[in-house]
Amino acid sequence: MTKPTPLLSVAGPNDLDHVLPLVQGFRDSLGAADPPDDALRVSLAQGLADPSLEFALAALDGVPVGYTQTLFRFSVWAGGTTAFLDDLFVSETARRQKLGRTLLDHALDRARAHGAKSLSLTTNEKNVPAQTLYKSAGLVEASEPRWGDGRDVAWIIQLDHTKRA
Repeated sequence: MTKPTPLLSVAGPNDLDHVLPLVQGFRDSLGAADPPDDALRVSLAQGLADPSLEFALAALDGVPVGYTQTLFRFSVWAGGTTAFLDDLFVSETARRQKLGRTLLDHALDRARAHGAKSLSLTTNEKNVPAQTLYKSAGLVEASEPRWGDGRDVAWIIQLDHTKRA
């Protein structure tokens, strides 16, 4: 039996109902409860309309089974556009069919098409299959010293917009 060929497409605002179940599936696979479904729908609708974000859908036999979310932005330090692959997700029922690689290759091609100087991403250090995929596509771990003698460290704060300084 031949495996179906995935159909890849860039998603737009009209694809909300195709992308939403996948984003919910990704959230659920992480064991997260936030954002709740209603808030996720609103946020995703905004994201699908945002020209700096690009969502790609992978479908098998007309059924969406995976997606990527890539952020494009100009960076003075890069001297041009950079791409950040925020999400790459394949539903559990469609895994082990090279869809992750297909989506990653598509994200790399789209980054090139946008003129991006680089594509970066983060993943959990315990997610060995993802790390293997990224290494096989030529991505390199960037947690070694880059500037001076120290590693870059990711910092984050969740902002409460009801409080004022």
